[in-house]
Amino acid sequence: MKVLLIGPLPAKPASLGEPIGGARVTFAEAVRELDMRGFELDIVNTSRPRPNLPLWKILSYELLTFARVVWEVLWRARRSDLVFLHMSAYSALLAASAIWGLCLALRRPLALRFFGDSLYFTYHRYGRARRWLMERTFLRASLVYEERQTLREFSSRDNFRWLANTRDFAPPPPRRGRDRVRRLLFMGQLRKEKGLAEALDACRSLPDGCHLQVFGPRMPNTDFSLFDGHPKATYGGTLEPEDAPRVFAEHDLLLFLSYMRSEGTPGIIIEAFQCGVPVVAASIGGVPEQVEHEKSGLLVEPRCASELKAAIERLIDDPTLYRRLCAGAKRRGELFRSGRHFDRLAEELRALAGR
Repeated sequence: MKVLLIGPLPAKPASLGEPIGGARVTFAEAVRELDMRGFELDIVNTSRPRPNLPLWKILSYELLTFARVVWEVLWRARRSDLVFLHMSAYSALLAASAIWGLCLALRRPLALRFFGDSLYFTYHRYGRARRWLMERTFLRASLVYEERQTLREFSSRDNFRWLANTRDFAPPPPRRGRDRVRRLLFMGQLRKEKGLAEALDACRSLPDGCHLQVFGPRMPNTDFSLFDGHPKATYGGTLEPEDAPRVFAEHDLLLFLSYMRSEGTPGIIIEAFQCGVPVVAASIGGVPEQVEHEKSGLLVEPRCASELKAAIERLIDDPTLYRRLCAGAKRRGELFRSGRHFDRLAEELRALAGR
């Protein structure tokens, strides 16, 4: 069975092109898992450079990528049994509608997977005319895979399915003696909405021996003067994906403080869990369904440095609670292994192509 798979692949190395984010890692995992299950894959890569560029260049890359993808789908879908499109709903209105129309004309089934909870928020942000277009084009795709929050909104639609964000980390052996919080970790694209300022503010008065390490690509709106003279935090640069397991194993606690309402179930939390590292996370989007409060991590209010500081201090002062969260994180992470989720997806795709 041949699948035309459309989505963003990570640049190699991570410092080139678009910085590696959750969407690219998730799509790369889908490529690997479907290949392992015997699908013949024809891949259309939708990645394009965006950060730290003038607006006119960003728009030019967007238009060129749209034209290239539509052209490739037009010619390559004819040789495929199924088209499977992975994208963010923020850029879906034009691209997904066009690809849906091509699949309809070519009589090829279309499966869609949206990253995060972006479809839920995009649908409610749009006016009546745009919703009308969504309803009569790509929301009629044969299968639409989304996060649980979006599924509750579209619960009456029989073409919508849940597909978990998954990871398959094979972490190195955990550091011996991990029974207290000393080394904190902040990892991700360093944009304002990811809560970097709140993390640095909360960690200024960490006890002696505690330290915050920050990894991630610089984004246009990041104020790196926040690191100047910071007594407890350092910036470690951009991290290659293959280095992530080692970095998790070297740290005791992950801080995930995004206040983007479109957050789904972030892959970085799954990666930390599979390494036995608990998380202090902002209660936003799909995170509360992912992080069990006081079982695999602690949830705090978004953009609240004082509540974050109190949560960190609580774990520093209570090693028993911390060890319980480490065990809970490890158990929770195993639920997001790729195997059973992609086994079900493969069955549904084969059934769809058969119909």
